[in-house]
Amino acid sequence: MSGDGRREGLLVVRCQLGERAAFQELVQIWHAPLWRYVRGMVGSPHLADDLAQDAWVAVVRGLPRLRQPERFAPWLFTIARRTVADHLRQAYQASVTSVQEANAVVDGLSQRRADHDAGGSRPQRAATSGA
Repeated sequence: MSGDGRREGLLVVRCQLGERAAFQELVQIWHAPLWRYVRGMVGSPHLADDLAQDAWVAVVRGLPRLRQPERFAPWLFTIARRTVADHLRQAYQASVTSVQEANAVVDGLSQRRADHDAGGSRPQRAATSGA
């Protein structure tokens, strides 16, 4: 393991032991590369900010379970990739749901118009034929 890898592994272990300063240092080292990675996948700097933050939350939650501290970087970028994939999946499902809901509304309006037109025509015919 290189000197930097050993140093980062020790930093991760310090984080796992609850040292806040170690976590701040870890974020300082890895936030910019993480953000650039996420930004490259989503295109939007604002969305990259949100998703990078979500990834760091997942890191905080998962860090105690990381068994190979020297593998922090690949683990971090896997979390980031999954965070982006989850976001894109949710966005796609929301857009599909929105289209389906819009189609249901249009279908409902079309059916109401057809029902109204059919119902509205009969009384007129009855009134005119009786006169």
